[in-house]
Amino acid sequence: MIENANSTYRLAKDASRFVFRTTRFIADKGSVLHSGIYNREFSSVLASFAFAGTAYFLLVMSFGKGPLFYAVFMLLFIGTFPLFRTYIFRERSLESVFDRSRGSVEVSRHWLRRKVLLSRPLEDISRIRIDTKKTDVVNRDGVEFVQKISAQHGTVIPGFGEETTFYSLRLMFVDGTESTVFADRNLQDVLTVHDELKEFLKI
Repeated sequence: MIENANSTYRLAKDASRFVFRTTRFIADKGSVLHSGIYNREFSSVLASFAFAGTAYFLLVMSFGKGPLFYAVFMLLFIGTFPLFRTYIFRERSLESVFDRSRGSVEVSRHWLRRKVLLSRPLEDISRIRIDTKKTDVVNRDGVEFVQKISAQHGTVIPGFGEETTFYSLRLMFVDGTESTVFADRNLQDVLTVHDELKEFLKI
C-alpha cells in the first residue's frame, strides 16, 4: 500500500482500496473569538486546572489545608493535561474509504467515537469536483478585541482577521446529493487529493 501523509491529511492506497483521512473537512474558520483566544491546548489547561482545583477543594474541605494537597494539585494538573488534550480536546477527523473489492464508499467521522456519515455503492459516484468558498470577517469588533489582547501578550496570530478562501473536494452522486471529504485553504493539497482520487475511481 502506497502512503502519503502531511500535516492536514493522510492518504493510503493500493489496487483495491483508497483511504483518505483528514482533520480539514469544514470550510469555515469558526468563531472569531474562539479561534483567536481559545485553542485545544488552552482548553486542556483550563480543564486540567478545574479538575485539579476541584480535587484540591474537596480534600481541603474534608481534611484541612496541608502541603501534601498542593503536591496532589500539581500532580493532577500536570498529569491530566495530556489526557484532556489527547482524548477530550483532540481534533475531529473524517475518514473516506473507497473499496473496489466491496464496491462501496464509506465516510465516517472520528472523535470520541466513530460515526458513519455515508455508505454507498461506488457506482453511485458520478464525478468529483472542487468548490471555492470565501469567508468574510463578520465580527470586526471581535477581531480588534482579540488583536488587542494578543498585542498585550506579545503574541501575533498569523492571518487572523483576514478574508480566507477555502477549497472543498466534493463527491457528486447520481441522485444529485453530494458529500465533502476535504476542505482546506491550500489549493495544491486539494488538487493533489483530487487527482489521486480521480485516478483511482477512473472517472
